[in-house]
Amino acid sequence: MKAAFTRVLASAIAAGLAYWLANLLLGHNQPIFAAISAIICLAPGVLNHFRQSINLLAGVSIGILCGGLIFRIPYDLGELRFAIAAFVSMLIASAFNMASTVSIQAGASALLVILLGPENAGLSRFLDLVIGVAIGMSFAIIFFRSRFDLQD
Repeated sequence: MKAAFTRVLASAIAAGLAYWLANLLLGHNQPIFAAISAIICLAPGVLNHFRQSINLLAGVSIGILCGGLIFRIPYDLGELRFAIAAFVSMLIASAFNMASTVSIQAGASALLVILLGPENAGLSRFLDLVIGVAIGMSFAIIFFRSRFDLQD
């Protein structure tokens, strides 16, 4: 329980810091991708924080790209855009034969981009992702060095 408490506390602090930094440095009003990314990088039970961070970057980047492109489909197709974005992003992520979480993150990220709207899509969300992963990896290196093995 103590180990889980420490990792959960680190995840929560990293999420708050990533959100604050993305807001401060980039002026993003809702840098939710920064906070979520920091949490995913440091989640309790993660065996390798470095691998988790790389998989997160891959999956979420694919989702951000597909979610942004889906705005080119007319809005009157409504919910169909959600299905198309999830399908295409998860299919692309699966093609890279990475961890199963990559395709899950791609699909979920595409949906989040659509829900947050086109005014905050693309580069804005990608920069939030980068800040969140950077904070998550920094916390992993500083506090959980044994779980940040570049070789594994």
